[in-house]
Amino acid sequence: MKKVSVVVPCYNAAKYLDKCVGYLLRQTIGLEDMEIILVDDASTDGGETRNCILGYEQRFPDTVIAVFLEQNLRQGGARNAGVSYASGEYLLFCDADDWILEETLEHSYNAARKYDADIVGFGRQTVDRHEACAFLKKGGQDFFAELDTEDKKKRFLFEMGNDSYSSQNKLFRLSLVRGRQIAFVEHLFIEEFSFTVPARLYAERFYFLDEQLYVYYMSPGSTMRGDWEKKKWDNLKGWILLMEDLENRGLLARFPKELEYLFFELGFGTSLQMLYQAGCAMDLEEWNMVAQAIRMRAPNIRRNPYLDQEQVPLTRAWNGMLLALLDMPASEESVKEANRLLAGSIGKLF
Repeated sequence: MKKVSVVVPCYNAAKYLDKCVGYLLRQTIGLEDMEIILVDDASTDGGETRNCILGYEQRFPDTVIAVFLEQNLRQGGARNAGVSYASGEYLLFCDADDWILEETLEHSYNAARKYDADIVGFGRQTVDRHEACAFLKKGGQDFFAELDTEDKKKRFLFEMGNDSYSSQNKLFRLSLVRGRQIAFVEHLFIEEFSFTVPARLYAERFYFLDEQLYVYYMSPGSTMRGDWEKKKWDNLKGWILLMEDLENRGLLARFPKELEYLFFELGFGTSLQMLYQAGCAMDLEEWNMVAQAIRMRAPNIRRNPYLDQEQVPLTRAWNGMLLALLDMPASEESVKEANRLLAGSIGKLF
């Protein structure tokens, strides 16, 4: 068994792969202990990405696995396809335009084995030039959490520290992912929480390694920075699908208040924040869709104890504005007024 499987979703990524795969091939854990699964998500660049992936597979047949999808499934679907080929003890995701430092797999895997962790989280650093250099940066905030009670799991959902709901800056035990059938939502631009939230709820042991091991390239054409009009409700759609999944798993019944609050804050609130930061607005039909989602998945949000427990003043102010929106009458005029108020408030609050 390999120690780590690395899944890299690739869509028109030929110009980025040399750096991404180059760092993977230089991992200090050693090629014999890792596998790299390159998933071409039905690229449309005339075969450039496909040929690049095939070249790596031919040069490193014992390390690189090439996977080619006939239909574009977005990053979530491409990651799911890659996971189906994985054979490592642990699993890591790396986007094709990002890279990981040479020590990443060795350091995170050693931490996973030392603490028998289901998930190891670690820090990341951001660059705005793909040719930029990144170096290992360590902090002093490592911590271990044994999640053996419901109360500990509840706190774990909120006490993120330097961790996040991102899927890339983590090492996951593959048997946990397979055994619990954890997967990303597909066909959406924003999908990571659909994997990491159930993973956090099922994990029994978590370790955070305070080292900035993942390098995130803030590309102008990346998923998070492109034309927002095409994906402006993907975050909310993803959260709706996640809540349905958690309900089917019985997790929503175990953690109702926690998941309701996360849906309100990260599903509803973050969707509106993204919308207005991107200069978009909503119409009456869209508002009715949003309001229906809140009625379905957060019907008791005003009585949710986590609203009162919120300690961050800006978050409390934003939550208050979101609650006021829910009292808004459904009309063209009220939606226009909401658009005006939200657009003016976003810059002040975030």
